[in-house]
Amino acid sequence: GEIIRLVADTHGTGQADFSTIYAEGFRTEIDGIASGVLPHHGAVYFTNIPSLWKFTGDTKAETRTELSTGYGLRFNFTGHDMHGLKVGPDGKLYFSIGDRGAHVTTKEGTVIDAPDTGSVFRCALDGSHLELFATGLRNPQDLLFTENGDLFTGDNDCDTGDMERLEHLVEGADYGWRIGYQHAPMGNAGPWNRELLWLPRAPGQAAYLLAPICNIEDGPSGIAYYPGTGLSPDYAGTMFITTFKGSITRSGIFTYKVKPHGASYEIADSKQFLGGALPTDVKFGPDGKLYWSDWAEGWPKSRRGRLYAVTDPAHATDPIIAETQKLIADDWTKKTPEELTTLLGHADYRVRCSAQFELADRGTTGLLALTHLVTQTAAAAPLARRHALWGLGQLAPTQPHALALIRQLILDSDPEIRAQSAKLIGDHPTADALVALVAALHDAEPRVRFFAAQSLGKLARPEATAPLIQLLRDNDDRDNFLRHAAVVGLVGSHHLPALAEAASSPSSAVRLGVLLAYRRLGSPDIARFLADPNPDLVREAALAINDAPINAALPALAAFLEKPSADEAVMLRAINAAFRLGTPAHATALANFAARTGATPYLRAEALTQLALWPAPPPRDRLVGNFRPLAEKNRDPKIATAALASALPSLLAATTPEAVQAAALAATESFQYTGAADTLFTLVNDPAQPAATRAAALTTLDHFKDPRLATAAKIAGESDASVLRLAALPIAARLTPEAAAPVLAGLAAKGSIDEQRAALKALAQLAHPSADAVFTAQLQQLAAGRVAPAVQLELLAAAAQRDDPAVKKLLAERDDALANNPDPLAPYRVALDGGEAKAGAAIFARQPIMACVKCHALSGNGGAAGPDLASAGVKYSREYLLESIVKPNAHIAPGFDNVVVTLTKGGVQVGTVASETDTTLTLTSLDGKPVPIAKADIAKRDAAPSSMPEIYGAILTKSELRDVVEFLATQRIRPSTTPSRDQAPRALRDIRAELAAKPAE
Repeated sequence: GEIIRLVADTHGTGQADFSTIYAEGFRTEIDGIASGVLPHHGAVYFTNIPSLWKFTGDTKAETRTELSTGYGLRFNFTGHDMHGLKVGPDGKLYFSIGDRGAHVTTKEGTVIDAPDTGSVFRCALDGSHLELFATGLRNPQDLLFTENGDLFTGDNDCDTGDMERLEHLVEGADYGWRIGYQHAPMGNAGPWNRELLWLPRAPGQAAYLLAPICNIEDGPSGIAYYPGTGLSPDYAGTMFITTFKGSITRSGIFTYKVKPHGASYEIADSKQFLGGALPTDVKFGPDGKLYWSDWAEGWPKSRRGRLYAVTDPAHATDPIIAETQKLIADDWTKKTPEELTTLLGHADYRVRCSAQFELADRGTTGLLALTHLVTQTAAAAPLARRHALWGLGQLAPTQPHALALIRQLILDSDPEIRAQSAKLIGDHPTADALVALVAALHDAEPRVRFFAAQSLGKLARPEATAPLIQLLRDNDDRDNFLRHAAVVGLVGSHHLPALAEAASSPSSAVRLGVLLAYRRLGSPDIARFLADPNPDLVREAALAINDAPINAALPALAAFLEKPSADEAVMLRAINAAFRLGTPAHATALANFAARTGATPYLRAEALTQLALWPAPPPRDRLVGNFRPLAEKNRDPKIATAALASALPSLLAATTPEAVQAAALAATESFQYTGAADTLFTLVNDPAQPAATRAAALTTLDHFKDPRLATAAKIAGESDASVLRLAALPIAARLTPEAAAPVLAGLAAKGSIDEQRAALKALAQLAHPSADAVFTAQLQQLAAGRVAPAVQLELLAAAAQRDDPAVKKLLAERDDALANNPDPLAPYRVALDGGEAKAGAAIFARQPIMACVKCHALSGNGGAAGPDLASAGVKYSREYLLESIVKPNAHIAPGFDNVVVTLTKGGVQVGTVASETDTTLTLTSLDGKPVPIAKADIAKRDAAPSSMPEIYGAILTKSELRDVVEFLATQRIRPSTTPSRDQAPRALRDIRAELAAKPAE
């Protein structure tokens, strides 16, 4: 409460506001606050977009200092901004930015450019020495440090069927996310989902990124590490992560424990700590309580945020809690060195840090105390020695003796001391550190080897290259964190001749390390790996060249179009490389590849799609999705047209897959290549061709205004294929309105559903007076309830395009009737039937304001705030589905109807309704157990609203609503076969095998 009181008193606002500081006459949103571990400094750090700030003062005076700025380059999802302020055990300030990106000029004048990912930064407490610590994150809302000084975050998924990730953050690492994946031009998050970049490490996974420790529950926001006091000792080493899913029965606080796994960790245990809440943050107070902030209900801002505290009654009176609270509040400047040294071994991490930071502030006096403690035997107070070593690291820039002692400790008997020594040597590099770090590469402990390799890169000594390559060879790609450290070591050592020699090593692990070093260096020499005998390295090189990108190597990547690989990821990038290079030869290569019968239809169609984009290249890279405009904003369409023309006969052959034919016709239309008119006319007249292809050819002839269009339309209109006849209708109506009018009128009244819809669309454009009579009659039929539901939306849309007064009058009367109809679904009933399931699936997965998959899963893949919808078409009627979308509180699915029951004898019960009779209400409690309650014992029963916001009736058009209803109605997996949420992670891993076993679609 101090910052709130201070700000309110200083600026005279008369109110305390948890989200807002009033300073210097304007409003600043607080997205993160770091305080508590530095009480003697009297400073609070906070962030807003676009800056990091430091706030000091009291009720009489205050100072607000901007430490750095340049964060939040782009508009993005709410909340993808700056968070996670933490003071690390090294005394530096760490903070995160979501994928709104950053472009920051440091106080020293260097530029840090990270525009396309979420990142973690660190700096000195005065804002100097700002560094980019880690990248490739999406929205890391909070950070924590463990007693080993390791940094963790929970990163949010992109709501397209992927899952959240628990990430062990290490210096210089890339965790894979790019902003372009969110609304990828290729759909479904592009490579993020197609190549499963979000899964824990698996064979064949991209090697440039560090995979998560594990996938975790939805919506991680707040994250905290148990400091050591307040709860049961069982919570030692526990991470607490809030999971926000929009539903109080699906949200809560989960705990995670990790155990060593090589140079990093693996999950040891996870469980729900708390349910029945919508927590957004979690922190431990100095009073031993666990505090969390609560959203109250649903996704929309309820303006009813709450703060809660949890006390463990078995430990609430432990003397250590009162002692910790007093120590945190003490004036640390008045403590003796002996007291501070003793407190370095305190049970509470915050007390240990405060003692460490105070000793580091005391210069020579602190150095003597820290030296005395750290030189004790390893068995004596290991945590205290660790903090003493970190304190020496804080003193190292000004105290040569501290740095000398740090170097000696790399031979300590405690492996964690050796690891931290190796890390600190790199943070304060000196020329004489090389031998010690090289020796540490052979340490028995992977963590020691990890930090030694990382630090060798900071020495910038070419002599370190050979030992680092040996580390890659010994590791044999078993530990991806060790591989990462070796790669950053090689990059920092920058011995290019040695890298070139190692690129020919018989060890795939060594060659992969060199490849990844070339990626970080942006070296075109990476192209040599496109011919590597290991297909995994070929793929990794292709990813680097296109995705990083390394433009000088694009020609070598595009050459795969002449000699294709069987690897889809490689070929997608080869196609993209050819498109970006943009020469006539590359246009021809795209067309020729599309004509290859041995390539998959998906890749062949993609080559044609990119060829169609040739004249006006989009500014976003088609594959990665990031903003990468080409130098040429417009290219000569004749180049691509000529390339397409040469391949068109084979592309439109009867044996060519429909997807390829469709892409070829789309490109033909895009180029306005009228030279293909003869081929198109022949295509329309060829009954051996698929009807959909013939219809597309007819549409293209229409756009060309071909003189044979009337003949082609007549041929199509007489076809037995419905799709072809429907394509001919609007053309015939326009070319021969007198002849078409009675045909269209008859189809509108008595045709099939598809024919009625097509006829109404054609009638809307018909320049003939009889059309208005048809609409008048049809609107009267609609008012009488005699128009098929699947046709109603087309009727209204077509009628709205007419200027006839009688038609307008009928439409106005309908609007008035709907406005006075007590049925809340009345305006939406036109969306009950007739939608397109494929279009609805796209909305379900990628609606930009709030995709349905964020809260709902299909067979376990997706969010868990609402029910799994894999069986929606079996369980529910279309009316129920529509109502659930536009009026979500009308019917809440069983298991998601949250109630709070106040009992007559005192106390409450919270849960979801499992069953109900005349005498008994049975809830499912937060721990999943049934709780029967006699209704006579209920004093009050409160129902919480649905967590689904009532926004979709406004943000979706009626046509889009209809498509979503249609998609949901087609979900007909029987409930008994739907995987549970617990099964989902394993099932998702099986996707890789499924994709490998069948052609891509």
